[in-house]
Amino acid sequence: MTEELTLPKQQMDTALLTVSREDIRAISSVVVDGQTHRLGQQRDFRRNDQLAAFLPETGRLSLAWVRLADGEQLDVHQHPTKSMILVCKGSVRLLGDQERELAEGDTVAVPPGARHGFVTRPGEVFEGLSVQFEGSGLYEDETEPRVRFDGDLASLAELERYNAERLEQFGRHRMFELFDSGRVTADPEMRARFVNALYVWSVYFQRMLYARQAVCADPRLREVYAGHLREEFGHDVLLKERHGISETVYDPILEAVGNWFVLQMHGADEAAKIVIVHMVVESSCQVFGERTGVAFPEETADDVTYFDLHSEVDEDHRELGRDHLRGLSTSQFPHLMRVCGQAWDQLDVLFERIATHMVR
Repeated sequence: MTEELTLPKQQMDTALLTVSREDIRAISSVVVDGQTHRLGQQRDFRRNDQLAAFLPETGRLSLAWVRLADGEQLDVHQHPTKSMILVCKGSVRLLGDQERELAEGDTVAVPPGARHGFVTRPGEVFEGLSVQFEGSGLYEDETEPRVRFDGDLASLAELERYNAERLEQFGRHRMFELFDSGRVTADPEMRARFVNALYVWSVYFQRMLYARQAVCADPRLREVYAGHLREEFGHDVLLKERHGISETVYDPILEAVGNWFVLQMHGADEAAKIVIVHMVVESSCQVFGERTGVAFPEETADDVTYFDLHSEVDEDHRELGRDHLRGLSTSQFPHLMRVCGQAWDQLDVLFERIATHMVR
């Protein structure tokens, strides 16, 4: 009889983990909109309990082994998150928006909404690694795969689902952990560093709304934008005066991200502007106001803080422009999916930089 060895927790946390490919549960097909689509062989790392526990949930990375036998095909499809495919063994032909032969060592970077698929030639086998950088893996939950195959173009509903996924991910940002733990509430210097860095973004937020209003040629949308601007006007001044901000933080990363949002108002179409401002920024602002306001309580019953304003009014602001999006053709949504992802990527960089200022 063999005695079971129990390691101390510290040793367990530092022990190496070895998992064979065969120990990751494989699936070979998924059902999307009532139709079965063949995948070849797909092994998402999170289907193994040990790997699922090892992989981080914050800044969530998803990985899966993929395999196509000779002559097998993964039909052309698209998904709302960026992805990379690394060819580890054999060769395969890339299908969809770009067609070319891939060999061992090649990498394919797939933006959100891009059409792509793969097929092997008779007698050849393809084995690769599929990587996603946010949210769940494409087939991590095979009952609800995050893909749409050709013939099922992206829609407003798909865009909303993707935005909700990124919003949920944003809610796990490390900056909010500082507030949830009580550190910000207890540390006046940390609160000061936070509002000083936040003020940079608040100024750029105002500039973004000014720029959009200045160049809008659609009279109906111009009125919608004007109402939004009136309700947001002066919030940067409120933040500055309420918290006595006297020195403006100079940070090239904060400046670059702020300018990205302003420049989109000059070059993007109106649908993209609505996605950036209302679906992404205003959604993030509502969560931001709710999660950070705990460290900045109201001083009197009639007092309304900068953080209270964002938690209260941004729920309405995030719905502005939806009528315009509902009138779009399905062919426009793959582009809007990419815009949505880019805007969330920029916000992730922004708040990561603010968090860095806080803990200095």
